[in-house]
Amino acid sequence: MRKVLLCAVLCLAAGAAVGYALEGRLVDASGRPMVGARIQMMGTRGWMVVGSDGSFRLEPPPAPPFELLVTRADGVAMRPIRVETVPADGVLEIRVEAAREESVTVMGEVPDLELPPAAALTLVGRGDLDQRNPVQLFEVLEGTPGAGKNGDGLAAVPSLRGLAAGRTLLLVDEGRVTAERRAGPSATFLDPASVDEVEIVRGPGSVAYGSDAFGGIIRARTRLAAPGEEPSLRYSLGFGTVDDLRSASVDAATGFAGGGLTVGGSYRELADYESPRGKIVDSGGKVWSGRVGYQRQIGQGLLRVLWRSDLGRDIGKPGSDSNVTRNTYPEDSSHRLSIAFETPGPGAWSRLAVAASWVEYDLVTRKDTLPTATKARQVADADVFAHDYGVRLEAERPLGPARLVLGLDLSGRYGLHAVNDFHDYDLAGEITKRTHEVAIDSARRDDYAAFAGLSGKAGIVDLSGGLRFDRVESRNRGGYFGNDSRSASAFSGFAAAAVPLGSSFSITGQVARGFREPLLSDRYYRGISGRGFITGNPALEAETSKQADLALRWSGEEVQLAAFGYLYRIEDLIERYKSGGNYFFRNRGEAEVKGVELEGSLRLGRTLLVQLAVQSQRGETRADGAPIDGIPAEGAILTLRRAPGQRWWWLARVAAYRRDDREGPTEREVPGYTVFDAGLGYRLSELLEIQLLGRNLLDREYFGSADEKTVLAPGRGVQLSLRGRL
Repeated sequence: MRKVLLCAVLCLAAGAAVGYALEGRLVDASGRPMVGARIQMMGTRGWMVVGSDGSFRLEPPPAPPFELLVTRADGVAMRPIRVETVPADGVLEIRVEAAREESVTVMGEVPDLELPPAAALTLVGRGDLDQRNPVQLFEVLEGTPGAGKNGDGLAAVPSLRGLAAGRTLLLVDEGRVTAERRAGPSATFLDPASVDEVEIVRGPGSVAYGSDAFGGIIRARTRLAAPGEEPSLRYSLGFGTVDDLRSASVDAATGFAGGGLTVGGSYRELADYESPRGKIVDSGGKVWSGRVGYQRQIGQGLLRVLWRSDLGRDIGKPGSDSNVTRNTYPEDSSHRLSIAFETPGPGAWSRLAVAASWVEYDLVTRKDTLPTATKARQVADADVFAHDYGVRLEAERPLGPARLVLGLDLSGRYGLHAVNDFHDYDLAGEITKRTHEVAIDSARRDDYAAFAGLSGKAGIVDLSGGLRFDRVESRNRGGYFGNDSRSASAFSGFAAAAVPLGSSFSITGQVARGFREPLLSDRYYRGISGRGFITGNPALEAETSKQADLALRWSGEEVQLAAFGYLYRIEDLIERYKSGGNYFFRNRGEAEVKGVELEGSLRLGRTLLVQLAVQSQRGETRADGAPIDGIPAEGAILTLRRAPGQRWWWLARVAAYRRDDREGPTEREVPGYTVFDAGLGYRLSELLEIQLLGRNLLDREYFGSADEKTVLAPGRGVQLSLRGRL
């Protein structure tokens, strides 16, 4: 790996030469500079921050025609802009038209995530979110090849490329979503109505983001008002039949003290939903969300500050044994502070950025063993409380035609405290015994990392490489396992080459290596979980990965096609397994995950869009070929839609999956199935838009996941939504 990276660096250095730049200016529809926005030339690895006068530089200057991807100051992507000609002298002015509701899909371009170039990116804009009306984060991924989920109901955990259980990184704005749940973080507390965009990146992200990014990254962005924005209010109301959905969301935005202020709140409540065979117990829940954000220009840069409080209550975790044991999350709370500052750099530095996050997190898990004629009831509660932090610094500059990124990334969890409380009852329903256990008295993990990336051209070949060094320290005090300390140091890296195959085709190959430390609870927790009693393993070793990706892309004005193939091998795989009625952890040798993904989009005229996604994956241990958990079934998804932003629109979606008979150690066989969704919306005015969305309109019976205690997914249902702007 290090030799490959060194060769890439030498090739880049040999091709570096000093060139001139194309000067540009980015303005909105009214001609005002889009301060703090970012511009990336499609097919390149870098982006630049727009200055206070809207100025930017493309260095080296591109030959037209070319496309630019623009993201607003709050990070939300706009539709790509095609530049056919450039002025012989003077400044290229890019005018971004006002977009009521953007919906952008970009295959293979990563606008502001430092990831290898063979990664596949889908940007799900607000318009797309409004059309599909997802209630939970994992529903946002439904049209993405390679996406899957573990578990059922609101607490289901999203994953990418079959790498669940903490191997897919979730980000909300600038901060990680970290959970001590053995299935991985679900972000159950996050209401999709409260975000403006979701970025879904499939592919390894260990170099820039460290642990938890083997399979990819899912990032949700909260809307922030632009500096000087006119006062506005956006609202939505939702009602559903299959789960008695009741939801409301409101966001107010205005210019304030030289910047832009956003205040918002949302609420959603779902009852236990109806499957084709009847009600599914413990499948409902409630979530409140409140947020305040502010951004303003400081010098040439833009400062962003955001606070979010998301409170989940009585979140159900349905299971096939809910008539014996009921599992719920009475509390799932997250309080988040995000601060970011980004500016054009001094001298040759094109961008300097710093971002920090602080999170307070509390999760209560309840296991209620129901009484029988001969056995009394027992209620067990597990309360896990912790704080997370993150600080990230990046600096970027051109080196002739090459691009250099340097960064520091500090993140961790501290003050982790986990307790178990047991309440035993007699047959008359009276409490006879209370037991309090401290599973983890105080635990902490800190990850100190530095990374660097270099990209550029050697002839017609685009080369890029990255290297990261991590030092991870974990400490446990008290609790079931007592005092213990662990530390590990590791290098991660990637090297990639992209070759154009004509004006529209390109092929990209890359190799990457990453590593992943176990969660603190994987090592030190002992107590109840959503699926039973679990015991950690302090002797767990860190996982390491060897990952190879190949991407073939074809891009035209109306058509985009991309095919991805990958082979990932994970050494010292950390696996949750079942022995008797309890769960444990172990390192299980080397696992292999491989797959193929195909996605494409075709625009017919100005408004009709056809999208296709196909996936096929396989995951197993190399020693004996035994299947591993989390691998989604083979399937295909076809979506037809009238583009968002029109006065009226519609969509139709068909998803078909094959039988999954290669169940992992905590999974079951799942029959194949096909589901059909359709929706229709009409905007009477800016004040009111009405939408009807039907899900599973054929009322098919199918399981919600491959979990061994999975239940039937919701049956036929209709959602009514009212939304508008004042």
